[in-house]
Amino acid sequence: MPLPRASLPRAALAAAAVALGLTGVAVAAAPATAVQPEVVATTTHASYTETGTWSQARDPGYQGGRTRFTREAGATATWTLELPADGSYQLDAWYTASVENDKKVTYGWTGLAEPVTVDQSVGGGSWRHIGTVEGEAGDEVSITVTAVTAGAITRTDAIRLALPRCDLAPEAPPPGEPAQREFAGYTLTETPTHVAVETDGWAMRIERDGFRYALERDGEQVAAAHPESGLLSGPSGGELCGVVSTEVTGASDDGVSLRVVFADGLPATVTVRPDAASLGLSVVPTGPDAGAVGRIVARVAGGMNPAYGLGDDGGVRSRNLNVYGSDFEEIYGQNGGPVYRFVSTFTVFPDRGLGQVVFDRGRMSAQVDADATALGVHAATMPDLRYFFGDMPTVYEAFRDARADAGYVDTEPDYDFFGVGYESYGALAYNTNQQTITESVTRYLDEGYPLRWAVTGSGFWPYGDGGGQGTTSSFGMWGEKYPDPDTYKEFFAERGIDLILGLRQSFKALPEDGGQYDPELDGPWVLEGLERGYFIEDAPGEAKVFTTPNFPGSPIYLVDPDDAEAVAWFADLMELWGADGYKEDHMFDGGDNDYYDSALVNAVNEAFAERGDLVMVRNSAFSVPGSILRINDTDYNHAASDRDRTAVNSLAYPASGQPNFYPDIVGGRPMPDLETNRAKQVFLARNAMFAAVSPSMSFGNEPWRISDPALREATLKAARWHDRYLPYIYSAAAESWRTGYPGTATPLPIAYPDDAATYDLVSYTAKQYQWMLGPSLLVHPLFGSDVTTAQARDVYLPAGEWMDLETGERYTGPVTLEDHPQPVGTVPAFVGGTGILTAQRDGGVVAEVYPVAPEGATYTSTAPDGETTSSVTAANTGWDAVRVLDTTTGAEVPAERDPVTGAVVFAVVAGHDYQVLDDACPAGDPAGGSIVFGDQDSGVPNRDGGDGCTFLDEVWAGAPFEGHGAFVRAVRETTLAWQAAGLLSRTESQAVLAAAARSDEERG
Repeated sequence: MPLPRASLPRAALAAAAVALGLTGVAVAAAPATAVQPEVVATTTHASYTETGTWSQARDPGYQGGRTRFTREAGATATWTLELPADGSYQLDAWYTASVENDKKVTYGWTGLAEPVTVDQSVGGGSWRHIGTVEGEAGDEVSITVTAVTAGAITRTDAIRLALPRCDLAPEAPPPGEPAQREFAGYTLTETPTHVAVETDGWAMRIERDGFRYALERDGEQVAAAHPESGLLSGPSGGELCGVVSTEVTGASDDGVSLRVVFADGLPATVTVRPDAASLGLSVVPTGPDAGAVGRIVARVAGGMNPAYGLGDDGGVRSRNLNVYGSDFEEIYGQNGGPVYRFVSTFTVFPDRGLGQVVFDRGRMSAQVDADATALGVHAATMPDLRYFFGDMPTVYEAFRDARADAGYVDTEPDYDFFGVGYESYGALAYNTNQQTITESVTRYLDEGYPLRWAVTGSGFWPYGDGGGQGTTSSFGMWGEKYPDPDTYKEFFAERGIDLILGLRQSFKALPEDGGQYDPELDGPWVLEGLERGYFIEDAPGEAKVFTTPNFPGSPIYLVDPDDAEAVAWFADLMELWGADGYKEDHMFDGGDNDYYDSALVNAVNEAFAERGDLVMVRNSAFSVPGSILRINDTDYNHAASDRDRTAVNSLAYPASGQPNFYPDIVGGRPMPDLETNRAKQVFLARNAMFAAVSPSMSFGNEPWRISDPALREATLKAARWHDRYLPYIYSAAAESWRTGYPGTATPLPIAYPDDAATYDLVSYTAKQYQWMLGPSLLVHPLFGSDVTTAQARDVYLPAGEWMDLETGERYTGPVTLEDHPQPVGTVPAFVGGTGILTAQRDGGVVAEVYPVAPEGATYTSTAPDGETTSSVTAANTGWDAVRVLDTTTGAEVPAERDPVTGAVVFAVVAGHDYQVLDDACPAGDPAGGSIVFGDQDSGVPNRDGGDGCTFLDEVWAGAPFEGHGAFVRAVRETTLAWQAAGLLSRTESQAVLAAAARSDEERG
């Protein structure tokens, strides 16, 4: 379904601005009160001058504009501006965020005695208050930025001078008596100072002054009201005003409508939508000046530590899975300098039983720190903010339902993508062709790697004589590197490997639009798309031209994701390649194109997934319309800290409601010196085990090139372990899709929300990278910046019984295993939780029920079809003597005990349910056959009496007998007892007695 489109491109303030006639500067007027101008000047302003050496940065600056930087001490940048009115102006600076920015940059201006020192390594990417400028209309003010530290980066993007806009005083509350009204699912209470919306599970209590709202769950406050205002509104880049008055204007079973007035005089309609486990909030400014609004924020008090989520922003911009301390002024899909391609504002507070999200396709914001807990949009309205209340399964289920309701669809995952894969780029870089790839994959198979899918990401299209080349949109036009595509596809099909091709929804633009479209390389489809209007348009009939930070390196057109016919057309054309699925790797940056749509790819991926194609997602907003979600590229040659980013980034996805993360290719790009570089060999082996205990994994770098046999074997062991437990991993993914709870990979703070010891384990400092893989495995791979040298880590085991999966050693949590040894090649996993796994063995599936499984624990296994399920229940009270019953057939199932762990292991038939039960007769006759005495078969089933003892067990418990008559009497007594218990019918009893009488048992 099409998603609600944000205001695209950026909502500008031009309609409300008074131009000064100088490039790079404007004066904006507040919408509802007397004109309170502000001046914003960028580095393109006519008065902007520099001394020393300055350069233009690649990073986009203020509103996607030009940012300038220097590393020269003493270099200066100066603006000279004319004040448009008398007054005391707030001076703010905007500079691009970077931890490499200088900590000692000075700002000076006319009338200031001593320059102000500013730490530019923090607070970037948003307006930052610098000081105050006093003056009269017509006064010129010079503002100078000076670089202080040689070698450090000093940046200039923009400055702003603004007079106060928000000067309306709060209104006195009207007199009146408290009133209470009941509606379906909630109660509305009004007093002169407050409004309350209460359900059975949660409450929102609003102070009319400031729309300051607090949230409660089950009678306890989980979010305090912000001390100033719960809502803010204002122009994009301008001062935001709080609320000064609130009144209820209507109420029904659907929710409550309120009218608020902001301190600049702007009115807005606020709607509160109650549901059992969630609260919906929308803010829509009204009146003639509503169009000037470019920013809306909703907030409660700060101090809500810990917090988790925020997609790629939380996983990349924070050095801790706990995102507390974050203040992200802009959240949107970008792939230029920073790479934030999975966009989500979902934040969960596990210890409070609270979650929050704001849905929007354009730019959003999130603040989770000591000052505020806030979500916002850079738009004229905020139509969909949600809060979720309950335990963690309830919060995540409500979030899943909310994002589906908002149009962000998760599609059912495919079994194969949770197996071991192969990516040609990781093995061969750009030396990929039909021969090199088939040879590489063959070698992997010969080495024993159980590959299920293989990616050919690029270069399969045609190449021209002049250096030009096609793209993924050269549909079916296999290039000369793949001379026999049918044989190439058959190669994978014959080996049971899914062929995955690269996917981008871009088309090279026509030469008149600056593009490199060539019909010989790109086919006729660009012209067809233009003719049919299938591309995003600037104006009716005019396709918008986009730039891309990567391939194809020239302007492009993009399929319109809101045009269902266009998406279907694109999907139909992709089928011409004849692949089994796609690795989506769209390259786009909203800031570079002044076009913010983080859901640009959602509908396209969804279309392929719904057709049955395997889809690896990279770009998405809120949901994952595919099987797995890839983190951004990992590589040995990246900074050592990037290895910590790999772990934090991966786990930020499940915290954001998307647990099926794929931690990229093991080892990253090819390592030419792998044979001789031991650090790289260790890295490859460790990275393989990290990936093995992740939802999905793939190889590229050729492990047989590792010279150390132990490391080579450890890498193969990781692949085989992942493949062995594929049924278990996939079952967790299927259950996650059904419930919304991130069960494939669950960060410990979410699995154990009341255990404060779990809150900050996953960080660049602690490096305790642990999570629950499914309901029964706590995994703790050794990874991070010291991965090539470390041999041990602290491992935290929460409350419960735990067993080392390989050694069988048992532990009782909560406990920290200090400096727990982790030699390369050991499987970093403890069995606990539900205590039940499923695994592949001898072409079938077995269940493994470990003696740490709590009594009554039930595990659900899902077959590869995604629909057929089997349950396994540990119904036993002890572990010395157990048996397994197929409750679907009533037959006892042969089982064995693992000699190391004591796990009960038995074969599982898809669709059948099983129970592990106490066995009072462990050495007896098993249930399932018929009751036979000697050569006399009664034809009656030898049933289990309910305690593990069958009919024959009870008969032979009295042996030896004093002759045949005593034997027959014993059989008669047993049949009478079983008939009375309803375990045998009268006819069956007679058949059993007749067989006993005919037999030669005990005749001497």
